Amino acid sequence: MTATLLPATLRTLANLRDVGGLRTDDGRVVRSGVLLRSDAPQIGDAGFPAPHPSTVIDLRSAKEIDVAVHPLAAVADVHHVALGESLHPERVAATPAAERDLAWAYRLIVLEATAELARIVRIVASARGPVLVHCAAGKDRTGIVVAVLLRAAGVRRDDVMADYLRTNDNLERLWARLEAAGAHLPSNSDALSGVDARVLAAALDEFERHEGGIRGHLLAHGTSPADLDTLVSGLVR
Repeated sequence: MTATLLPATLRTLANLRDVGGLRTDDGRVVRSGVLLRSDAPQIGDAGFPAPHPSTVIDLRSAKEIDVAVHPLAAVADVHHVALGESLHPERVAATPAAERDLAWAYRLIVLEATAELARIVRIVASARGPVLVHCAAGKDRTGIVVAVLLRAAGVRRDDVMADYLRTNDNLERLWARLEAAGAHLPSNSDALSGVDARVLAAALDEFERHEGGIRGHLLAHGTSPADLDTLVSGLVR
């Protein structure tokens, strides 16, 4: 597979941020330099700003990945954990078009990606340095995963929502970067819209209505208590 070299003006990540500083329900804060989120790194990108990730979680499907080796593979342990595989064409086609919005896609991921989310918790808990989570745009799949990690660590929902909505500030440059990289961006797709707090809130409600809340949901679907405890101690102070 080959990759398109982006124009120099687009060779920095458009939707990168460190979630450090967010507050928890019990008055603690997320450590800086521990959990990062972004759109997909590309071959030829400018140097990654500090803190440099030592672990990368790539949420894209195999069909989306256009290079044989991840651009950060030389400096980080890269884990491919495809999220949203249940959204295959046959499943989408069998669902009435009126129901196929982002809220529907988020709910499907929540309900059917439990094994992948448990694996991601294990990866983050065992990481020895900064972790970068990304998909293609760093918008929806990344938004769900980072929200789950933060809520599992006790971060306030208002703070989780505020971080999620920051993507809306980066859309123009983000779409330009994806288009320059050769991504297909249909003009009538929800994928081109910004993020909506109501959609993430509905997904979090699905998790949190489980007995024991989001922690109980993760424990019921393959996450160990030790992994959750390590996740919390590593993320917050």
